[in-house]
Amino acid sequence: MAILAERLSIAEQNQALREQLSPENQAYWDDLVAALRQQPKFANEDTLQRKLREVLPNLLVAQSKEQSAQDFFGADPQIVAAQVGAASTKPAWLTWDLLVPVLIFILGVVLPAAILPAVPLQGLLITVQFGIFVIAMILGVWLAGRVTSQMQLVGWLVIVVALFLATWLAARVVPARGLIYLTRVGGSVFLLVFALAVTGLTWWHHRRHADSWFPAILGSLWITTLLGLLARFPLTSGLMVTSAGNLLIALGTVLADASILIIGWHIWQLRQNKSE
Repeated sequence: MAILAERLSIAEQNQALREQLSPENQAYWDDLVAALRQQPKFANEDTLQRKLREVLPNLLVAQSKEQSAQDFFGADPQIVAAQVGAASTKPAWLTWDLLVPVLIFILGVVLPAAILPAVPLQGLLITVQFGIFVIAMILGVWLAGRVTSQMQLVGWLVIVVALFLATWLAARVVPARGLIYLTRVGGSVFLLVFALAVTGLTWWHHRRHADSWFPAILGSLWITTLLGLLARFPLTSGLMVTSAGNLLIALGTVLADASILIIGWHIWQLRQNKSE
């Protein structure tokens, strides 16, 4: 009975969300739901309703941006249903969200160390710090499935503080081995290509998921990229090795980190409201 009540509750939420769709989008949605019911993967009504609850808020966001359901899904309902029904089942934690912490590690640990072209990246240190980061990620994923949302937040804060202390300690005890220089020309090209690639990925993922975590890193990404380019352009490279340049790098780094926290907090609140 508890399962039935939960299913009806989700179904009622889906019905309320459906009523917010335009007549055109409602017609597309109804066709999609009917097609999904024909897929073996969604033979269980509870599974179907949970999937609908996952997709509907994103469709409503797309509608608010004057995007039709046809454009949002990119195909006819029968085709979309077949694609969703054929998608392989994967663990709940195996999502694009896992890539965001990796990018934060790159932006917070790797790239700041390579802003000045004369300062090399330390391959051994990065390897050790990334190993520490992977351990922290595993602990976070393990924690996510065992405690409430509020306790997850506390747990992640503890993990982040421990991660910061461990990487700080590693930077002081790991010897400088495997030095990698990002030269003026090569480094500039790498920074620009990396920034454009991540921005393109963010745009694509945000179109599919309105509460994507990827936008949280864009501010940090372009601030760090700009600092790296300023340190490599002939007209500004001299400034970046002075005390004023060091202050600019320090302020930029703080602003980049703050942008992740501020935008990330906004996205977290959006996800919390969506789950409620």
